[in-house]
Amino acid sequence: MEQQHWGCMGMMQVFRGGKKLCPPLQKLKEEHRSLGEKINRLAGLAKELGQSAEPSCTKRLTELHEIASSFLMELDKHFRCEEERLFPILGGYIGRDMGPIAVMEYEHRQAKEHISLFLRLVEKGRRNEQEEITTALHHLRISVEILLQHFFKEENVLLPMADHLLSDADKAQLQRLFQDGVDE
Repeated sequence: MEQQHWGCMGMMQVFRGGKKLCPPLQKLKEEHRSLGEKINRLAGLAKELGQSAEPSCTKRLTELHEIASSFLMELDKHFRCEEERLFPILGGYIGRDMGPIAVMEYEHRQAKEHISLFLRLVEKGRRNEQEEITTALHHLRISVEILLQHFFKEENVLLPMADHLLSDADKAQLQRLFQDGVDE
């Protein structure tokens, strides 16, 4: 496959539009909505906890930790689906070491790392300092910012670009990969 390299502005001009995506790409986009709702819940709870007179309130902190832990598992599953199914096929067209896919994978790592830091600091902070809780909440806020921007870029650039570039055979292969991985 011949690789095509697109500048960011070129991608935005070529791939704008409300065209419905092929089913596997539409599934990824719909997962963003579900994940986005959970991100909003996490952000709201973190803000509430950060503004509280007693930010280390064990009950709310435990709730936030549980939600973030569950969210991280769901997010990891979504990211693996992109990294193991979509990106290898799309990478045949645009490359994977640089450009949009490399950026998406970097953001995946960053978001997961900040959520993991939040979880570790909360676990440690339950026994220790208020400062650790504040730092933990900071990591959660960073992950929220990364993910909101990340989903926007995927929905408005990467997924439409993939739908445009992938052949019908690639889309059928992607559909089979998604069907095979339903129970993962």
